[in-house]
Amino acid sequence: MGKGWYFRFGAVLAVTLVAVGYVLPSIPSIDGKLPGWYKKAVDKRIQLGLDLQGGIHLVYEVEVDKAVSDRADRLASDLEEKLEKDRKVAGVEGIRRGRDDILLRFKKAAEVAKLDKELLAPYWQTLTEIERDKKKGTVLLRMDPEYVAGVDEYAVRQAIETIRGRVDKFGVAEPTIIRRGRDIVVELPGLSDRDRNRVKNIIGRTAQLEFKMCDDGDPYMQKVSAKVPPDSGVRTEVGSYDGIQRGSVIDYYLAARTMDDLDKFFASLPPEDSVPETHQILYSEVQERSEKGIELPDKEWRTYYVKRRSELTGESITNSTVDWDQQSGRPEVSVTLDRAGADIFEKVSGENIGNRMAILLDEKVNSAPVIQDRIPGGRVRITLGGFGDPALQLQEANDLAAVLRTGALPAPLKLVFETVVGPTLGRDAIDQGVKAFALGGGVVVLFMLFYYRLSGLFANLALLLNVVWILAIMAGFEAALTLPGIAGLVLTIGMAVDANIIINERIREELRLNKSPRQAVDTGYARAFWAIFDSQITTAIAGFVLLQYGSGPLRGFAVTLLVGIVCSLVTSVFVTRVFFDLVVERLRVQRLSI
Repeated sequence: MGKGWYFRFGAVLAVTLVAVGYVLPSIPSIDGKLPGWYKKAVDKRIQLGLDLQGGIHLVYEVEVDKAVSDRADRLASDLEEKLEKDRKVAGVEGIRRGRDDILLRFKKAAEVAKLDKELLAPYWQTLTEIERDKKKGTVLLRMDPEYVAGVDEYAVRQAIETIRGRVDKFGVAEPTIIRRGRDIVVELPGLSDRDRNRVKNIIGRTAQLEFKMCDDGDPYMQKVSAKVPPDSGVRTEVGSYDGIQRGSVIDYYLAARTMDDLDKFFASLPPEDSVPETHQILYSEVQERSEKGIELPDKEWRTYYVKRRSELTGESITNSTVDWDQQSGRPEVSVTLDRAGADIFEKVSGENIGNRMAILLDEKVNSAPVIQDRIPGGRVRITLGGFGDPALQLQEANDLAAVLRTGALPAPLKLVFETVVGPTLGRDAIDQGVKAFALGGGVVVLFMLFYYRLSGLFANLALLLNVVWILAIMAGFEAALTLPGIAGLVLTIGMAVDANIIINERIREELRLNKSPRQAVDTGYARAFWAIFDSQITTAIAGFVLLQYGSGPLRGFAVTLLVGIVCSLVTSVFVTRVFFDLVVERLRVQRLSI
C-alpha cells in the first residue's frame, strides 16, 4: 500500500478530529465539562433558530410618506438658498404642501421670473412645475413620481440596513431580517423577557435628529393662549429669556399632564386660528415645577412654536458618544457632525444669535437652548435630564448613542405584528426533530448494513463523518440551526446514501464482469462520479435559489442543504474510497462483501 493512502487517511482523520473539536462545545451536556482552555480556544457554537430556542417575531411597516415629505422639505430649502445665492432673491419662502408638493412664495411678485429654466435645470429629474401665479408671486412644484418611487425604495432598503446595524450592536445571534413589500420582518432568537422590550425600542426608534428654529416673537401663541378653556386640562404659561441682540423675549406656551390634552385643544381651534402652514407645534417632556420653581418628580408636556422646515438633520452625524454633564452629573450624548453639517450649523447659529434652536429627537423637542454666539466645530450635546435610576439613564444614553451611530431611520417604523415563541415550544421542536433524525438515520443505517454488508458499513461510517462535518462547519460559522435546517440535515443523509448506493451498484456491475476487486473499485468509482456530481449540482441550484429568495426558515433549510451537499460529495467519493483501498490493497481480498 503506497504513501498516497496514508496521506489520504491522515487527511480524513485530521479533518474529523478538528470537526469533533468544533462540535463538542455545541452539545450542552458536554460543554459544561470542557476545561477553560478548551472553551477559550474553541469559542464558536451552533446557534439555535427562533423555532428551536424561542424568541420574538416582529413585522414593521415602513411609513415611507415621512421620508418623501422630508425630502420635499430639503428640496425647498435648497431652492431658497439657490435663489438667494444665484439670483439675489431675498425673502423667498419654500413651503411643503401635502406630501410631495412645494410652494415657493416670493416676497416680490415680479421676482417669480427669476425662477427660470436655467435655475431649475439641475432638478429636471426631480421636480415638475405645476402652476405659476405671477400676480400672487407663487410657483407650485411637484416631485416626479419616479423620483418619489426611488425615495420610497431607498427608505425601505435603508431601514433594513439600519435595523441590521442596530440588532448587530445589541449582540443578537443570527437575526433574520427580510423584506416583504414595504414591511420588514425581524426574527430575534434567544431573547429573554427582560431584553425584548429594550430591543423593540432600539429597532423601532426613528432617532431622527433635527434642528429647527423657534419663533417665540410671533404673536400666534399669545393669541392662542387666550383661548384655552378652563376645564381642558391645559394651562397657559409665560416665560422670558435674554435674546441678547433682541433684548428680553417673552415666551408664551401651553402645558398639560398629557400630550392628548394638548392635541385635543389644538384640534378644537377654528380654521382661522389653526397653526400656519409655515410653522408647527411641537412638544417636550419636562419636569413639573412647584410654585417656587422647584422641580418635582412628576413630568408634564409643554409646547414649542417652531418653523416647520428643518435647518439640519441627523444625516450629517458622523459619530455619537456618551459623556457626563459636569453640572448635573447625568449622562448625555455628544454628537459630531460632518463637514457639511458643521458648516450649516455654524451658518444657522450665526444668523440666529439670540434666538432659540429646538433640538428634536423623533419629532419631540429634546432641548431648546438660546444661541449665544456662532457655533463652529459641529459638536452638539443631547441631554437626557429628569430624575430616575442613574443605571437606567446610562443605559438609555448608550442605546441612543448606538442608534445615532448606526444612522437615523429614513422613515418611521410601525409595529404591525408581534409574536413570541416560548422556549418550551422550541424544546418540543428540538425533541421532535431529533427523533425524526434518529429514526430516519437508523432505518438508513440498518438498510445499508443488511443489503451491502461490509460496503454498507463503509457507507455508514462515511455517513457519520458527513453529519459531524456538517455540524462542525455550522459551528465554525456560528450558523443558526432551525427546524427546517434539521429537515435539510435528514435530506442530506438520504442524498449521501444515494451516492453510496450508486457507487456500490457500479462496483457490483464490474464484479459481474469477472473483474478483480481492485479493478472493480477503480472502474466503479470512475463511472459513478459524474452521475453523483450531476445530481448534487442539480440539488445545489435549488438550494441557491432558496437561499437567495427564501424567508428565514427556508434560508435555514437552504444553508444546511448546501453545506450537506459539499460534505456528502467528499465523504461518498473520497472517504469511502479510502476504506475500499484499505481492503483491496492492504488486505488484498479476493471477494468483496458488497
